[in-house]
Order: sequence, then C-alpha cells, then structure tokens
Amino acid sequence: MFADTYRRFRAMRPSVRSLVFIYWIYDFTIGMAGIFVQLFLYQRFSSLELNIIATIVFYTGIMFGFCLPGVLATFWRANIKYGFPISFACLALALLYLAQAQDVSHACLAMFFWGFGQGIFWLTVNTFELLETKPGERDYYSSVLSAGAQILGLAGPACATLLIWLSGSLLNLGTYTLLFVATPAVYLIGLPFFSGLRGYVPPRIRVMDLAHYFKDRASRGAHLYVFGKGVQDMVGVIVPQLAMFAILGTALKVGIFDTFFAVFSAVCVLALARIRTNSNRLLIYGLTLSGLALATTLLGFLFTLSALIAYTATRSLLGPLANVSSHVLDLAVMETGKSDTDFYATMLIRDFFLWIWRSVGGLLLLLTLYFAGPGQEALSGGLYLSALIFVVTFIGAYLFLRHKRA
Repeated sequence: MFADTYRRFRAMRPSVRSLVFIYWIYDFTIGMAGIFVQLFLYQRFSSLELNIIATIVFYTGIMFGFCLPGVLATFWRANIKYGFPISFACLALALLYLAQAQDVSHACLAMFFWGFGQGIFWLTVNTFELLETKPGERDYYSSVLSAGAQILGLAGPACATLLIWLSGSLLNLGTYTLLFVATPAVYLIGLPFFSGLRGYVPPRIRVMDLAHYFKDRASRGAHLYVFGKGVQDMVGVIVPQLAMFAILGTALKVGIFDTFFAVFSAVCVLALARIRTNSNRLLIYGLTLSGLALATTLLGFLFTLSALIAYTATRSLLGPLANVSSHVLDLAVMETGKSDTDFYATMLIRDFFLWIWRSVGGLLLLLTLYFAGPGQEALSGGLYLSALIFVVTFIGAYLFLRHKRA
C-alpha cells in the first residue's frame, strides 16, 4: 500500500506536488497552534462567550483575507502566486501578537489578522488547486492531502505538547509562549516550493458571473451544503476542543490525547485512497458524517472520559475520510460558474457566504449558551448542534451532486 502510494505521488506533476507540500506545512502549523488557540483564549479570559466572539472575528478576518485581495487582484492584474509568502508572514506575525495579548481587544485583533493570513492562504491554494488539478484526479489528490495532514497532525500536537511542557513547566515562560513564538518559524520551510507554481492573473469579475451562482440549478444544493459547512466550521472549531479540555483538565493532557489518535486515521485515509472514486464519493461521505454525528451526540449526552475516547477514535477514523470528500465537493462548488468563464468569481462569492454562515453558527452557539446555561450543559448543547449540522451538510451535498449530474 505504501509503495503504491509513493509511486502515485511521484507521478504527480511538479506543480501539484508543490501544492501538496505547501498544504502540508500549513496543516502542520495549524496542528501545532490551532487547537491551543481556543484553549489559550479560554484560559486567559475564562469566557465561552468570548471564545465564540473571537472566533467570529477570526472568520471575519478569513473572509476579508480571501475576498478583498481576491477582488483587488482582478483590478490590479496581480499574480495570485505571491499570496503564499504574504499569507505566511501574516500568520506568523498574528501568532506572535497573540502570545502577548493581555486584554480582549488585543486578542480579537490578533485573531482577525490570524484569520486574514489564512484567508489569503486559502485564496491562493484554492486558485491553484482549480488550475492545476483535474476533476478525475481530485479524489486521490485530496486523499494525499488528508493523509499527510493526519501524519503531520500527529507531529503537530506532539511538538506543541513538548513546547507547552518546556514553556510552562521547565522554563516558566507561560504555558503557550514558546508555542506561539516557535510556530511562525515553521512557515519559512514553505518558501522553496513557491517556485514550482506558475503565475496566474485572475480575470475581471462580471455581474453575470455572480448572478449565475444564484440562478444555476446545480447551485441550489450547493447553497445548503455551504450553509452546513459554514456553521460546522464555527461549531467544530470551538466546542469539541473545549469539551476535551473540560473532561481532561489541562492543555498538556489535551495535546497528549490528540497526538495518540492521529496516526491511526492517516493509515485509514491511505488505504481508502486506493478505492475512492467519483462514483462512491457521496456514499463514503454519508457514512462518515453519520458516524461523526452519532459519536458527537453520544459525547454530548454522556460527557465522560469513555465517551470522549469513543468520540476521538471515531473522529480520528472518520473525520479525515469525510474531509477528503468534502475537499473535492468544495472544489466542485467553486466550478459552478458560467461555461465561458473560469472559477474565480464563484470562488469569491462562495467564501463570502461561508463567512455569513460561520457568523450564523456563532450566533447559534451564543443562543445555545443562553438557553443551556454555562459549563457542561452549554458544551453538550453545542455538540448536539454539531451533530445536526453534519446531517444538514450531507443533505446539501446530496442535492448538489444530484442536480450536477442531471
């Protein structure tokens, strides 16, 4: 299995391999810092409401980082390729700024710029994914991305756990200081891979391109799918991590726990990459989301260590498998533009609506917190909401692919 995977990877075009390496570097840094940003905010300010608000600010930064440079590039005739080094610089500076944030306003500002850097990254990587990959090869391409992300998902939390221990227990610098200072240096590894990508200057955006996104029959299911993805992005980035922290008690234990389960899913993704095709993509997506919804509901209902272990094992196995199908579906949604234009306008409008639905997800979490009360009840309510959105997302994916094939 591993020899066959290596041969297929080597057979990829150099530009696609460059994309894969850049994506893996990004995933490694997110594995190091992503989980612990939510724990840092919660421990620093002891407010679930603030975590939700700061995450809305973060996703607002992603929207601005994706849409504003994306639109300006069409007017200035700028080369999208240079978004990679700019995004890495923004991400590094934002984490350094967050490390010394002592009040809510500075923390939210750091979260905005961290999101802004990620928005530029996704603008650039989505553009080149649609340029460099072909629809028939995207299942395997996404499987390679996901498998590598899971292996680095093992290394990322492991490195983060070591840095947290060194910073907090050995050097007494503060729990997260060393983590937020060391992570930015990792982005420098990605610089050599930019040369493997060709330049791309996006076309001017026309009103008819934007109108087509709402009128096209194939886009109807895509709207529900994007809604589900947006809400799940908000709920999924906050609630599971804080539930894990509430059950385990410390950031160090969370890092060790997350590291333990990461390698298992990488092997499963690589094994399934050999049989994943266009024809079974929706079936795999439905089965994985159903399993995730069930495990999430069980964790919300029991809220015990055994339920957390069952949830994490299920997430480690099924989450990456769902992400592969989701990644291919995301690219397909961006290609629902008019036949005489490329994907660029649809890609921008999709991200704008993702921001709207992510913000709606934050408001739904705030309402859950209001009605359920603080503490475990609020986290359980958030987990129930997450399980429901898994179902909604699959329905949207099903409708989108049915209309697309019609």
